[in-house]
Amino acid sequence: MKASFLVLRLLGIGTALLAVAGCATAPTRPGLPSNAMQVSSGGKIVAFTANHDGKAYLNDDTDKVVVYSTELKRDQVMRFDPESDSIRIDGNTAPEGIANPGHDHSIYFARSSQPDSADAAASAAASNANMANNTNSMSNPTTIPVVRVPIGVQVDVQQQPAPK
Repeated sequence: MKASFLVLRLLGIGTALLAVAGCATAPTRPGLPSNAMQVSSGGKIVAFTANHDGKAYLNDDTDKVVVYSTELKRDQVMRFDPESDSIRIDGNTAPEGIANPGHDHSIYFARSSQPDSADAAASAAASNANMANNTNSMSNPTTIPVVRVPIGVQVDVQQQPAPK
């Protein structure tokens, strides 16, 4: 009796582990990279303005399939209008039509791993300002030190009373 109970218990545990492993390998969003974030969705017009360089994906939410993808540069606008069955990038119509334009659609966006040109310019300006501040701080000990903050983090600077 104890042996059959032990065998049944081991089979149950093995089956549960196989089920969990099977779920872990199944893609949750076929055709979309894991770093893509949903940025717009709806049954009508969906649009998105890229805040960084990267790749945009138009996903058919009903059929769960990517129907269009394109590279976007910072500040470019991607717009899908199901009424006209057209995708426009900065006002230019893409030549592809979309199957089942009446379905609900979402736009996903995956940021490029390369820094944007604007990020590079901001980094160079910050570096130049930092060098200027370091030069000034040697001659003036009351200079406020420069603090580096990651991109996308908002910092509120408040005026402090002057030391006496």
